[in-house]
Amino acid sequence: MSEKILCVVCPLGCRLLVDIEGDSVSVEGHKCSKGIDFAHSEIIEPKRNFSTSIPIDGEVFSMLSVRLSSVIPLKLFSTVICEITSLHPETPIHRGQVLIHNVSDTGVDVIATRTVL
Repeated sequence: MSEKILCVVCPLGCRLLVDIEGDSVSVEGHKCSKGIDFAHSEIIEPKRNFSTSIPIDGEVFSMLSVRLSSVIPLKLFSTVICEITSLHPETPIHRGQVLIHNVSDTGVDVIATRTVL
């Protein structure tokens, strides 16, 4: 089976052709070794990072932007976003504050991106 993917690791944006035969994965079209690692990761277990906003209880600025401390497996995206959207933190909140430690047992934290006093 062959799959075409765009490498997003560096600004070159290489168009990769990934061939999968059993447990063997071969990559063509990469201009650096990062493309090989990206293709393997994307085929075997894709991961993503994201940010979102959550409501703050009792504040004029009613939304707080949050981010993840690292990437999570794409298959856990829905579980993680559900856990994050259930948050309704109260002030004070400080930029960099961990709001959820080890979200959905991923080893990744949910972090506030701004201070709200």
